[in-house]
Formats: sequence, structure tokens, C-alpha cells
Amino acid sequence: MEERHAATVVGVPVSALRWGLIIFVGASVLGFLATFLLSEDWAQDIASLQRFNPVWFLPAAGLSILSWLGGGLRIKALVGPHDSRVSFFKCVQISVASTAMSYLTPSSTGSGPATIYGLMRQGMSFGRATAANAVSFLTNVIFLSLAGLVAWALGAGGKVAYIRLPVAGLSAAALFKWSAWLFGASVAVIVVMALLPDVARGVIRRMMGREHPRMERVLFHFDELHAGIAAYWRSGKNLFLLAVLSGSLHFGARFVLGYVVLKGFVIEAPFVEVVLLHIMLQYLLFFMPTPSGAGIGELLTAAVMAPFLTPGLVIPYTVVWRIFLNYGTVAVGGSLLMGWVGADGAR
Repeated sequence: MEERHAATVVGVPVSALRWGLIIFVGASVLGFLATFLLSEDWAQDIASLQRFNPVWFLPAAGLSILSWLGGGLRIKALVGPHDSRVSFFKCVQISVASTAMSYLTPSSTGSGPATIYGLMRQGMSFGRATAANAVSFLTNVIFLSLAGLVAWALGAGGKVAYIRLPVAGLSAAALFKWSAWLFGASVAVIVVMALLPDVARGVIRRMMGREHPRMERVLFHFDELHAGIAAYWRSGKNLFLLAVLSGSLHFGARFVLGYVVLKGFVIEAPFVEVVLLHIMLQYLLFFMPTPSGAGIGELLTAAVMAPFLTPGLVIPYTVVWRIFLNYGTVAVGGSLLMGWVGADGAR
């Protein structure tokens, strides 16, 4: 790896990782404080944390690991058309690191650079790694869009449609619509790059200016990116389908996590209904402007799960859910990523 990676992760300064962590923690704390103020009973909320049965820590942790394995399976499938010999274990590590970066950056923007960086460390070229990352994003969007629409059609939409957050009067329905538009726009960009490369090249030339000194290098990387994406159409259709289906592990474990946390607090609730609501939560949080939807996620989770929880359990539930959904991955993935950056910088 080049020495420049010691200071950046594919163009993202390492300092941004630290600031992402600070913003993530700060926004989470503010979100919890806002929910505390709404509950108006801090003592009861804190005491209720003790109700969580430690036996349920194991299945909750198991779901977190299952999500990591699902992400690794997706990456392993997507490096296949590029004749890469990246091991499944390395793919899992890259998945955990990229997921941690997605949690530490607004609208999950850090996930892509971390994935590209991890694949380049395993010998893939920048263009091929970028292609794998673009298609990885596409498979995530396809799976989440299908899951979100199914959940909405099966009734989850009706339960969140009228929920309003005490943040600029935002409604869950508006968040769903906004996320859907962003999903669609992102897919459109990838499709244009895949099907209309000449149009994309024209846009690049217009944006950079024809006399830009780095034009040829940028176009070289774009051509490599296009070839990488086209490889999935020529010989990687089954691997692309496998990458989409891997979302049932990567995201499915997160959908079920909410139900497991409820069981840990000895609360009985309809399994299907809880899973559908958590599908909506994951869909809505994917593009939130704060890292991992921190701040917004705490308030939205409290509002969505309130029907199943007594007032004293709203905060404890959200805390435990966040620990297994985000904090564990941030700790493991962030440590991996900083270790890679440190090792590359020492070379």
C-alpha cells in the first residue's frame, strides 16, 4: 500500500474517523437525553436496565456476528467476477470495518471508502475495488428497498406513518419518502455508469474541465470501474444474486435483533410485527444525515417501539438495542481499520 494511506482511507482523512466517532457518540447521547426528557422518569429508566436477562446477551451477540458474516458473504460474492482470491475471513473483516465506517459517517458515506481500502489491501486495483463497492451498495439498496416495501405493504407503514419526531417536525412518512428518493437516485447513477459509459465520461469531462491535469487518470479509473461493473453482467449474474440474498443474513439479523432485546426484558410481543417495524427502522436510518442516524434513531426507535414497552423500558430497550446493533461493530470494525492504517503507515 502507498504511504498516503497512513493519513487517509481512500481520500477520507483519518481525523474524520475520530470526528465521526465523536459525532456518533455525541448525537446518541443527545438523542437519549431527549428521550429521557420525554419519559420524565430518569430513575425508573436506569433501574429498568437491570431487568434485562443476561441469558439473552448470547443470542443478541450471535445476531451481531451473523450480520458480520452476511456482509462478508456479500463481499466474497462480489469479488468473484474479478478473479480475486480474497479469503472469506478477510471479506468479513472488510465488511465489519466498512459497517463501522458507515455508522461513524453521515448517511453511511464512509462505508464505500473503507470497503475500497480493504479490498486494495488485498491486491485489488482501485477501479475493480470501486466497482465491487458500487455493486455492493446496489445490492444493499435492492434488498432494503424490497424489504421496506414489503414491510410497508404488510402494515408497518400504517404504524409509523403518523409518528412525528421532535426534530423540525419530521414525520416517519416523510423520512420514508426521502430515503426512497435517495435510494432511487443512487441506483440511477450506478445504472448510467453501467449502461451509458459515454454519457458518464461526458459528465466527468464537463465537471473537471477538459484541460484538467488529472483528467486522463480519472477517466482511466472510470473505465476500469465500468469494466468491473460490466463483469457482473457478463459472468457474475449468479454471484450478484447471491450478494443480494446475503442481505437476508446481513440485514435480517438486525431485523430480528429488536425482538431478541424485547425477550431479554421479558416482554412478549408479536414476532412478525416487531420484525416488520425494525425493517422500517433500518430502511429509514440507512440515509439519515447523522452517523448511523444517531440522535434521530433513538427518538424514532422510542416512538416505534413504545406500544410494546412500559414508559420505564423505552430508554433501556433503546440502549441495549444500540449496543448490539452499533456500538459493538464500531468497536471491532474501528479497531480493525485503525490497525490497518497504522500498519500501512509504518511501511
